[in-house]
Amino acid sequence: MSNRIFPNSPGPRRRLPLRRCSFRFIGHPESVKEARDWMARKLVFADAPAETAENTLLLLSELATNNIQHAPADGAERGDFYIRAFFFYGWLRVEVLDAYKRPPAFRVAAPDVDTDTDAYAEGGRGLLLVNAIASRWGRFRSPRGPGMFFELCWNVPEPLAPVVPLPRKSR
Repeated sequence: MSNRIFPNSPGPRRRLPLRRCSFRFIGHPESVKEARDWMARKLVFADAPAETAENTLLLLSELATNNIQHAPADGAERGDFYIRAFFFYGWLRVEVLDAYKRPPAFRVAAPDVDTDTDAYAEGGRGLLLVNAIASRWGRFRSPRGPGMFFELCWNVPEPLAPVVPLPRKSR
């Protein structure tokens, strides 16, 4: 007896490409490593190039750390965050959203003449790094609240033959 819907399958099922995924992380410093590990598994599954994977993990660490460090200090709310990743042909987009819908805060480390701001401070350069590495980055708004995103592009091989639309059949 044959199956009319799927007649004699020729071989194993092919794996569908990863398109998008998301996860919520607790606002503790250890969660940054968990987020990197989670994203590394998704990048392997999506078959991203090694350099793109390394840059993605670095930029994700920066945005996740910013979210945790700049959460309110009153103890009522932690710096919980969501990560959403979208995979496309030749590029990816990663979004980091605050779980409590707080807007991202921008801070730049720059020497200030009026105060004793240290030009060699350890913090305040994360977004400069994101700006230097990402193909595109910025803020966005969504139903889950505001957040930050970055996009990375990589070279993809050209198709072996050009894609030409089939001619229309006349009726």
